[in-house]
Amino acid sequence: MRIPPNMSRTFLVSPGTPQTLVGGSPTAVLTPPLTVAAIPGALGTLLVEYQIAESGTWFEWPAGDVATATIYVLTASVHALRFTATTDYGTVEIAR
Repeated sequence: MRIPPNMSRTFLVSPGTPQTLVGGSPTAVLTPPLTVAAIPGALGTLLVEYQIAESGTWFEWPAGDVATATIYVLTASVHALRFTATTDYGTVEIAR
């Protein structure tokens, strides 16, 4: 899934099926500031991870695996974001 600059997007994350978000083209990065809202389902959690370089290591965001709605602003460029819901659907909102 891609998101071009100066856009916002909301999407649903199915339990156990990670969703990955990258920049507007295969080599583009997601530039800061990037506001991410992770909203887990009532019975689950939502993990947010970021990747600095293509094919690089995935790192958990500072809030880790969240059980309540959590907002974080990324202040540095990343290659991709990955979202994984557990046991219940989660919602992600992104503004860039």
